[in-house]
Amino acid sequence: MYDSGQDLYNLLKQQRKLLSDTVKAMKDTGRKLADFERNYRIAYRKEVLRLHIQDDVAWTACADLAKGDETVAELRFKRDIAKSDYEVCQEKIMQTKLEIRILETEIQEDRRGS
Repeated sequence: MYDSGQDLYNLLKQQRKLLSDTVKAMKDTGRKLADFERNYRIAYRKEVLRLHIQDDVAWTACADLAKGDETVAELRFKRDIAKSDYEVCQEKIMQTKLEIRILETEIQEDRRGS
């Protein structure tokens, strides 16, 4: 499948670098997610309180109405994008780990065949 054992080692090295880079990206993405989550929850809480106190909306309706507020909806949208990015990082880490295991197996088989 590959020209030489060296090709396998190079691919393995690339995958390990990719794994390391993806873990770092996941850390950054996780922090962004936490920041967006915090901002969303604060804005949501403020809007629920504003609706109840200033507009005299019943508590039972405030939650749904607050989610429709333009600012709250935008913050939730950003939070959801960050969550998706975080989940993509998780999947990429799993995929890269699998690729590393496959390459390690192929290297072992190549050694046995030599």
